[in-house]
Amino acid sequence: MKNGNIALLAEDGAARFGRRPALGMHGAGAAEELSYASLAARARQVAATLVAAGLGPDDRVALLCEPRPRWGVAFFATLRAGGVVLPLDQRLDAAELARIVADARPRLLLVGREQETLARQVLAAGDAAITVLSLEADSGDPSWPSMDGSPSTAACPCVPRSADAPAVLTYTSGTMGSARGVVTSHGNLRFQMQAIQSVMQNDERCTSVSILPLSHLFELTAGFLGVLYGGGCVCYCNSLMPTDVLSAMRDRRVTCMVVVPLFLELIRSAILHEVARRSRFRRRMFSVLAATAAALPLAFRRRLFAPLHRRFGGRLEYFVSGGAPLPRATQRFFASIGLPVYQGYGLAEASPVITTNSPAAHRGGSVGRPLPGIEVIVSARDGGEILTRGPHVMLGYLGEEAPGGSPVDAAGWLHTGDLGYFDRDGFLFVTGRKKNVIVLGSGKKVQPEELEAVLFDHPDVAEGCVIGVATRRGRLAEAEEVCAIVVASDAAVRRCREQGEDLELALRRVVEERALLLSPCKRPSLIILRNEPLPRTATRKVRRPTLMSWLARGALQS
Repeated sequence: MKNGNIALLAEDGAARFGRRPALGMHGAGAAEELSYASLAARARQVAATLVAAGLGPDDRVALLCEPRPRWGVAFFATLRAGGVVLPLDQRLDAAELARIVADARPRLLLVGREQETLARQVLAAGDAAITVLSLEADSGDPSWPSMDGSPSTAACPCVPRSADAPAVLTYTSGTMGSARGVVTSHGNLRFQMQAIQSVMQNDERCTSVSILPLSHLFELTAGFLGVLYGGGCVCYCNSLMPTDVLSAMRDRRVTCMVVVPLFLELIRSAILHEVARRSRFRRRMFSVLAATAAALPLAFRRRLFAPLHRRFGGRLEYFVSGGAPLPRATQRFFASIGLPVYQGYGLAEASPVITTNSPAAHRGGSVGRPLPGIEVIVSARDGGEILTRGPHVMLGYLGEEAPGGSPVDAAGWLHTGDLGYFDRDGFLFVTGRKKNVIVLGSGKKVQPEELEAVLFDHPDVAEGCVIGVATRRGRLAEAEEVCAIVVASDAAVRRCREQGEDLELALRRVVEERALLLSPCKRPSLIILRNEPLPRTATRKVRRPTLMSWLARGALQS
């Protein structure tokens, strides 16, 4: 039987690309640079250490470390030894991590120096017997032996794995609501990296700065495996501060990046803030160029905004955005300065990419076309729900017998829980979540995402969310009404403070004016100002249940 172990990617890379840089680090830890050859050699050595520590086939190995080159070594070493990688998000608190560890029950826990205190808190909260190894060569904790302690001659043969053998276990809120472990196979990962490479055409010229957590499959497949499969280089920058990321992009002369919309908004805001500090003439020139450049060829736009491109390193070709809906205004802004943003769509249960825009085929507002080899339909029987089938669909949830059932039906279709439609050219548009639909007293159904795209498209609004709340009026008490929750932008706060204007009234007027663009039944009957950012998941999706709880605690009565 052919060995389908995804860890062979490291060996293939060593044979094809040898001493070319594979993984690097910006700033502190910059010396932690690995070529393709050294990545494969280190993975062989560490795999032997893991086996010596008791790791067997299908045992789980939890990784608690910030994204960095030795994370990649631990990833390939675990798979090489036949284990299953459980990537943990270091930004979660100890209680959340303890719940995941209790459910997944890993055999080993690999810890970075910065996460040692957090790891102790996680272990103290549980009762599972877990062997802890340090990812650091000079670990100061004698109770946590270092992975680097193996002799240089140590080697572990790559354990044969079939395509349907488990490779990665990630935790997600999932299509069914509650947090569950998603089991992704070696075949899922191999399909993803090959399909992404065929569409995005990543090769040895590709250099990417990684800023997203590797505990999420979007970064793991598109920003890690996809880049390495093409022979490119991944540089880690453990900061979301625009100045730090721009420095890394400039130093490494990146060609592409996998991002979430929040990052693009931060960069856009930083650019516009700098423009606002210039002379009136230069501000006017920037506005005119940005407004007219959209009609020009991409090469012309790059020349017009050459100074901006030099700040990104001079070689940046595009961004790939996922994890949350991309605002059209953000996409238009970057397109106008000659930096296309290709939006994709997927979910952890689909390992994770289902569709994407690409340099060869892209359409604004859409999430692109299905990856080659993937089936996608919009089911009229399921109310316009997006269904998908193919080699990207997960093996299942950990403990498939858990309450809630599987979103994969008997015919192999994964029910995503998202609603959408295809245009005549095969581009998919996502219109909202099936479970987010607001049912009005008239029986009409309203999709919050449709309203959000209209109501909050204004410079006075930093962010907003539309949810349905139980109406408090007479006979309609069992129905819902539309509630708009809005967060003011910094510019709006400053203006109201300087002019003595009431901020809440100003934001209410903005939303009411924008609502005139909607049909009367869709306009919000409640508009609430929130004085802090919206609660979001690690992939920047709004936590609507948290907002509902916030409203229930008194925001509706204030």
